[in-house]
Amino acid sequence: MARISRRSIDDLRQRADIVALAGDYTQMKQRGRDWWGLSPFKSEKSPSFKVNPDTGLWYCFSTQQGGDVFKLVMNREGLDFPESIERVAMRFGFQLEYENGGETSSERSMRGQLLEIHELVTDYWRRCFLEDAVHGDWIKHYWTEKRRFDLAVADDFGIGFAPVDDSKLIPGLLKKGYTKEAIAQTGLFFGTDRVPDPARWRCRFRGRLVIPIRDIQGRVIAFTARTLDITPQDDPSREAKYVNSPETELFKKSRTVFNLDRARTVRKGEEPFVLVEGQLDAIRCHAAGIPGVIAAQGTAVTEEHLSQLRRFTQRLIVFLDADAAGQKAALRLLPIGLREGLDIRFLSLPGGKDPDEYFSTHSAEAWPALVLTARSAMQFCVQSIIPEGASNMPLAQRLSLLETLFPIVEQAGAEEIVREALNEAARHAGIGIREMHMAYERHLATVAAQRPAAQLGRAEPVEVPPVKGGGLTTPEEDLILLLLRHESFFLPIAQALPLEWIEQAGRGGSLLMALLNEAVHGHFQGVREAINALDDDLRDEAARLSSVPQVDTDKHEELLIRANSILKAFHQRQLQGQTRRLDSLIASTPREDIAALNALQAQKIALRKAHTTPPSLS
Repeated sequence: MARISRRSIDDLRQRADIVALAGDYTQMKQRGRDWWGLSPFKSEKSPSFKVNPDTGLWYCFSTQQGGDVFKLVMNREGLDFPESIERVAMRFGFQLEYENGGETSSERSMRGQLLEIHELVTDYWRRCFLEDAVHGDWIKHYWTEKRRFDLAVADDFGIGFAPVDDSKLIPGLLKKGYTKEAIAQTGLFFGTDRVPDPARWRCRFRGRLVIPIRDIQGRVIAFTARTLDITPQDDPSREAKYVNSPETELFKKSRTVFNLDRARTVRKGEEPFVLVEGQLDAIRCHAAGIPGVIAAQGTAVTEEHLSQLRRFTQRLIVFLDADAAGQKAALRLLPIGLREGLDIRFLSLPGGKDPDEYFSTHSAEAWPALVLTARSAMQFCVQSIIPEGASNMPLAQRLSLLETLFPIVEQAGAEEIVREALNEAARHAGIGIREMHMAYERHLATVAAQRPAAQLGRAEPVEVPPVKGGGLTTPEEDLILLLLRHESFFLPIAQALPLEWIEQAGRGGSLLMALLNEAVHGHFQGVREAINALDDDLRDEAARLSSVPQVDTDKHEELLIRANSILKAFHQRQLQGQTRRLDSLIASTPREDIAALNALQAQKIALRKAHTTPPSLS
């Protein structure tokens, strides 16, 4: 496989905007010179993920991981190093160079081939939608007349048509140099596991309207396809209204949110995401001008889906279909959303219509008024579980409904939300408010009694206190902290501090030596480029140290005091070390060897005289 040139890797690392890349995974907010967001690697409620644009480094306190742009993509997406380079290059439109002058499609990583194939197929099906010789007019009429969408919307979302005759697709991909293995791994074809000849594979989506599914960066990673009157009768999935791509290296159903790439950019500030049931619902609402519209792949909303949304906003409007299936799906996601700390509201349309149907005849001007009718999480929960007229049920039956209600209410956490739910439930069930609260307390006591002892205590997150200077374990680490934030001190420090004073037993010492070496030999052109020249281990160490909280200042006088204090610590350690060495030699020298003892004492006096004043910056 062609290797990416080292110069190309270094250039990309230098140019890539790490704040923008991190913003693809979680909402970033600036605090001083750093940017903070929720961890892209685990669910949390308080930001622990820190990015420094000056150094090009990130650090996650929750998972204790850190590194550069490539390490972020490797850890977040499970890629190897070459794949992460390709991924970052694609994100920023950077043209990579290869050591043999280039690479063929067969030499690209499998992930890279899959992404390219999906883009090519999207373009091909888009052209078939517009100009298919047999069904082109039919599919455009279906889109505009039956579905009541503008052609501009189809163009915006890349809506395509997979022709009934799929004989051109695989030969076209093979002709472009893509491997048989890569074509098979796209999941777009039947027969790949049992038919050796790719010419005999059949397209999974023949005769269907095709909607591209994109990842958060807007790259096509899968498709969903709707059956049509012209879908062939021999299609194995002919009876299914919608068929999705199977899970592949690119596409994981449980973590892919449809239209998130657009929704996260069109919504403003803390505006909520709007969760609808299907892709066409999302397309309809987005085209109508409703911001932040998204859809899961089907009605099965997962914890990972909601965790992704939580990284951008705490607010979510659930706008699923008003039928029984949609309401059940909404009730299933409620406890997950509460655990994720989301502020969820539930919206139903008048007349039981679904979002696609409603906004095909209504404009987004109706949206603000509709939002005002949305029910709170607890209102929806209570009204879904305890039906109208429940007060007329036998008491035993009403109490049994509470066994379904209480475990969901328990997830809410906040006392005022729990109180709202219990009061609402009391009114619906015809039970006194005091009795309802007592029943809930009994439920909590029963749950606590059944919980294993190991789960009773939960460790609270520990905040790292700010370091005011000199608070780390070594002068090397103190100095690195200063240099990573104030690169103007690199050259003066390199000239003032003897490199032999640096202790390289730990990674901090090795990192400091590597950084100052750049400056000593005249190669220093900025802190980011100096970090770029490090090996992976030292770059990770730089990420860890640059993340240490500290009380910072931009006042030159205060920085000068800090720098000289650190230089003094190096000087004192050096002097103490040499003094201990001489004391050890004196102690081990025989008492009768007067000449040797006098020589050692003279060295000790000379050492003190030579090092009375530590190096300092003026």
